[in-house]
Amino acid sequence: MEKPKVFGIGFQKTGTTSLESALVALDYKVYGGDKNLMKFNKPEALKKYIEETLTQWDAVQDMPWPLFYKELYELYPNAKFILTKRDTQAWIKSVVRHFGMVRIPLHQKIYNVPKAEGYENVYIKKYEAHNKAVIEFFEGKENFLVMEIGKNFNYKILCNFIGVPKPESDAFPHSRINKQKFNRYKWYRFIRALYVNQKKGYK
Repeated sequence: MEKPKVFGIGFQKTGTTSLESALVALDYKVYGGDKNLMKFNKPEALKKYIEETLTQWDAVQDMPWPLFYKELYELYPNAKFILTKRDTQAWIKSVVRHFGMVRIPLHQKIYNVPKAEGYENVYIKKYEAHNKAVIEFFEGKENFLVMEIGKNFNYKILCNFIGVPKPESDAFPHSRINKQKFNRYKWYRFIRALYVNQKKGYK
């Protein structure tokens, strides 16, 4: 039996790396973020690009894929869709610590603000609106699952949902440990942003 495609449609910092690692452990070929998705103005061209790209992959996760859950559903109505999420305040705290004042062009397109730090309310509004819209869109559909950090991130839930055998190990992968221990400090995020923005030419 052919395994279904799996689409992670939760925003970054919601356990997406853990989900990717788990799917890889289950022999899924997982495709990460693709900035090209933001370039299309015509729906048919976008869907053609998605369809051509995903011939090589079993699953996707990471931004900006979550923004295109409707297109993914139109193309693959029998796929499995997973909304990863976490408590809003925990989410924005993680986002600010990770991205801080770095002016990432992709994020500017998504949130319509220069950076995460200083625009937390904008990020929160976008995050909560996305989760609400996704849940409403998939209401009553059996191929949709919400996986929330601290509640149901485990192999039993995931494997039962996508219909594959659970691995012998019950240890669900954890997200990468943030090695930048000083990210909790605003002064460090400021200096880091100056360096990254200048190095990459972010404005």
